[in-house]
Amino acid sequence: MPMRGSVGSEVLALPHDVRIVTVAVTALLAGLVLLRFGWAPETPSFLVLPLFGVVLAMIDLRTRLLPNALLLPFAATTLVLLLASSGLSGDWNRLVGAVLGSAAMFGIYLALALVSPGSLGMGDVKLAAVLGLYGGYAGMTPWLATLLGGFLIGGLISVFLLLFTRASARSVFPFGPPMLAACFAAIVAFG
Repeated sequence: MPMRGSVGSEVLALPHDVRIVTVAVTALLAGLVLLRFGWAPETPSFLVLPLFGVVLAMIDLRTRLLPNALLLPFAATTLVLLLASSGLSGDWNRLVGAVLGSAAMFGIYLALALVSPGSLGMGDVKLAAVLGLYGGYAGMTPWLATLLGGFLIGGLISVFLLLFTRASARSVFPFGPPMLAACFAAIVAFG
């Protein structure tokens, strides 16, 4: 039996049909990464994005939490694979960009969370640091698309919820999925 709060319990807490959708979406997005990048040095690190991202999005949608038990391995795996990618390609500037992108995105999200408590959770702030690695590694355009795209997608979802559901201006919704969607789109489009 998985321990309370473990990664396994978070994933197993998802209903069976949601787990099937999670696997299908992960496979589809991983396929898009392979089609877009082939077997380039950065491909393994870019494959990690849908592998962790889809599970995190599904958990966030159900619980409004992004568990550290997934965020920390996501960050570590991403950093190690980006380091390996830079080593294989010899392009260390991209790794510097990843670290700077991570720090900048973390700082922006942390400032927003502190200025407007309740608007963003600390899970979103930690996720921003990981997504900043991807955007920063890929370049300024993907980094900006990751940052701004998350807010754009989140804003569109908010408008939809306000217009077509019982949501109010005080309603909260998980922000991890829009952040992850923006990062994935930015990497595939501009990476």
